[in-house]
Amino acid sequence: MLLSRKVLLVVSLFAIRPLYGQSVKLPGQYDTEIGGYTSSAGQTPFWQQSNQFGVVPTRTPALTLRASAHAEYDTSKARKSKFDYGYGARVVANAVTDGRVLLPELYAKVRFGALEASVGRRQRIYGLVDTTLSSGSYSWSGNALPIPQIELSVPTFTPIPFTKGWVSFKGSYAHGWMNPTGFVNHSMLHQKTLYLRIGRPADKIRLYGGFTHQAVWGGEINDLSLINNPSIAKESQLPARFRDYVYVATGFRLGRPDDEDRLANFDYTNRIGNHLGSVDVGADVNLGRFNLFAYRQQLFDDGSLYYFINIADGLNGLRLRQRNPQAVVREILVEFLQTTSQGGDVFDLTTSNPKNRGRDNYFNHSQFRDGWSYWQRGIGTPFITPALGPNGEWPFGIFTNNNRVRVFHVGMAGSLPVGQVLAWAGPVSYQAKFSFSRNYGTYSEPFSAPLDQFSGILSLLLPFGRGVAVSSSLGVDSGELYPANIGLYLGLRKVWHKKSVD
Repeated sequence: MLLSRKVLLVVSLFAIRPLYGQSVKLPGQYDTEIGGYTSSAGQTPFWQQSNQFGVVPTRTPALTLRASAHAEYDTSKARKSKFDYGYGARVVANAVTDGRVLLPELYAKVRFGALEASVGRRQRIYGLVDTTLSSGSYSWSGNALPIPQIELSVPTFTPIPFTKGWVSFKGSYAHGWMNPTGFVNHSMLHQKTLYLRIGRPADKIRLYGGFTHQAVWGGEINDLSLINNPSIAKESQLPARFRDYVYVATGFRLGRPDDEDRLANFDYTNRIGNHLGSVDVGADVNLGRFNLFAYRQQLFDDGSLYYFINIADGLNGLRLRQRNPQAVVREILVEFLQTTSQGGDVFDLTTSNPKNRGRDNYFNHSQFRDGWSYWQRGIGTPFITPALGPNGEWPFGIFTNNNRVRVFHVGMAGSLPVGQVLAWAGPVSYQAKFSFSRNYGTYSEPFSAPLDQFSGILSLLLPFGRGVAVSSSLGVDSGELYPANIGLYLGLRKVWHKKSVD
């Protein structure tokens, strides 16, 4: 649900994922926040708006009001039932030139043992990655509004029988609904994940491996004349039969004789839908006072990964975390993202040479011209940027004109001992992110010269007790991709917890 209207004051349901550390597992949590954004360039700096689930306005000055209610599962030892339920709701009202009311979360979930079923919009990040300090998981980073889904999952690592806890798994299988309007109207989402862990929770070394797979499919092309190519789309209605869903979910090519007659050559020789995702590996090492987490996401957006010709592309991360939650530097993360290979500059299906299966053109698609986006924001890494028009309009040509990037990223978090100076305040938590990117455009339309960009943010949370805290952030952009910019956010937050009553 997305509404657009003038807003001066809205009291709404909002849940901010805690910036620092893990949330307290209590059956009831409610919070509200009021804040404001301002900037020197009239637009919100990159890191103040990226990976915020699409709720931060892109222009400033802006007033935001947020509130939420969440009920989590009862994790108390006294509760023996395998069955439990929870829910979440969050509303964000932004007052800028035109007001917008967003509903980024509204869901219900039910658990029976290790199995969970949920329906609605939920703030999620998919992929093997550090979720708080990362530059963003490649295919699903939390950069866009959550997509409404029905999902069946095993959300936490669960031991596989007869392995004595040495091998565990988690995963999900979901169906979602994409933009009701756009280049393609009423398209659908297929999504699944599966991860294995080798090692028990208390072991010094644990190894991880798995994948995420997303596919946009179905829907109706809003204006078929904009494609004007029957080999790409024969008619406005894109394939949406149950048989087509099976092809989408399995990733198989079409195989029945009548498929070639009823579908466009693009569907028949490629695959139905816009597919992408990552194959992930990682390791978690207990070093005593510290924990080391290393991971890699290997990208796929076409057939290049099958032939190992885009193996240079991926997200690499290394995080070191102290066990002391009050440490000045509690954790530090270093990441490197590369998307420049894409299997090379040649895509030619008329030859059998696998080196000619390149030009993956990440996040773009010949049928789904909105690309890998939801409500005009990229769903995956924010460093593959939308190609908006000069007045912010959606051009319906391609999703991005910049999907060949190299990014070096550093994140830090910890606590500042200001309580020794301000006795009336609690420990101040901080989080910092600094990213340097080199941007090359696309293979079809490269930039005349690479564009270098630096973006950074410093966020502070100052608690005053009884759930009241001041939150603030300072964002900076400097380079050739975005205007030189300094932005400030200042907000006041109140959190309530409600314990369960048997």
